[in-house]
Amino acid sequence: MAIDPTQPFVPVILGGDIGTYTLAREFYEAYGVRSVVLPAAGNGVIEHSVAIELRPIGSMADESRVVAALADLADELAADSARPLMLFGSLDFHIMLIAKHRAQLEAHFVIPYPELEIIEAAALKENFYALAEQLAIAHPRTAVYHPGTELEAMAKDFTYPVIGKPSSSADWIAAKFEGKQKIHTINNRAELEALLSRIDGSGYTSGYILQEYVPGGDDAMRLCTYFATQDGKVIFAGYGEVVIEEHAPLVLGNSAAIVTGQNDQMAADGARMLEELGWRGIAMIDAKYDHRDGQIKFFEINPRLGRNHFYLTAAGVNPARFYVTEFLGADFDNSDPHTDAVVETAAGVLQLRREQLFTVLPHHLLRRFLDSGTGRKAAVLLKAGKVSNPLKFSAEKNPRRKLYLVLNAVNHYRKYKKFPPRAL
Repeated sequence: MAIDPTQPFVPVILGGDIGTYTLAREFYEAYGVRSVVLPAAGNGVIEHSVAIELRPIGSMADESRVVAALADLADELAADSARPLMLFGSLDFHIMLIAKHRAQLEAHFVIPYPELEIIEAAALKENFYALAEQLAIAHPRTAVYHPGTELEAMAKDFTYPVIGKPSSSADWIAAKFEGKQKIHTINNRAELEALLSRIDGSGYTSGYILQEYVPGGDDAMRLCTYFATQDGKVIFAGYGEVVIEEHAPLVLGNSAAIVTGQNDQMAADGARMLEELGWRGIAMIDAKYDHRDGQIKFFEINPRLGRNHFYLTAAGVNPARFYVTEFLGADFDNSDPHTDAVVETAAGVLQLRREQLFTVLPHHLLRRFLDSGTGRKAAVLLKAGKVSNPLKFSAEKNPRRKLYLVLNAVNHYRKYKKFPPRAL
């Protein structure tokens, strides 16, 4: 089903994961508009959706080809209407592609992301940690490895285990080596040398972060999504506490369940950092609570909505409305801006008022992982029915979506059986 020519604007989304589907769902819920989604290939999470027109475009490794495809799509969508088109990316790679080719793409699309230099100042983790140090924002002790770096001088003060992760998530996609993971836990010097040797031969040339391990399980992980206006003022911070993460290698570290809440330290520190950068639009910061000193340690900025950002919509704050009111204007969103889903706080920004449980897991499976402080919060919300799953959308009527939900649930059971949460 093609996009209705009377639709007032069209979201165009690069990607094909659950975050892609969620954003399309949010636009559909808020405005009744369908999104054009451009994945490399179709898959169950984005196929047969009432909210999506699917246009697979193959590999996105050739950026010039992707830009040309976007320009052709824009010409098609605007053929009988002057309506605005908004361009989004689901992964860091997509955001960097959009930012690098902004001059060409802005001729066709509204781009709700900062300029390339601002994104690079935040998205490259080594830059992020330097800024955190400058602003006296709590973060783990960090060193950066580049090929040719003298390892002896860098590693002499390490206390194992050490966490290893790429400075550039976008560049990491192309790195190929046996045992590659999103995040590596390194237990001794021999493991460190072996890993760095494999990285050196993988084609990855950006910095590789080696970082103090902050103790604690999945339930110590924290995240916060921030909205910044076009003049660089952060107006909202949506805080969440992770209940359980995924542990399969390719999705390691992705949140599978989140409890919403408020935290003035994370809200204020993140707002301060983003305003220092001159951010505009949405960003998400990952962090971890350190029980040793009671501080939340910042890990990284994602220059986009997170994969599991539906915790915001579940708590009453649909980010699609922010994009439209801020980047398209009041003519496209005349809804009442006042909502009881947010509250003014001492952090100087609006925060979520409601406690809500977000999860992509079957409830029976989730109940196995609630033996923690955050888990007990989740148990209360689960019992009260204050729980939301982005894939369970009543507007979806295609029976193949229902089949996908069943298969997806079965797959979660398989993944957690094969890759259970790590013991601490």
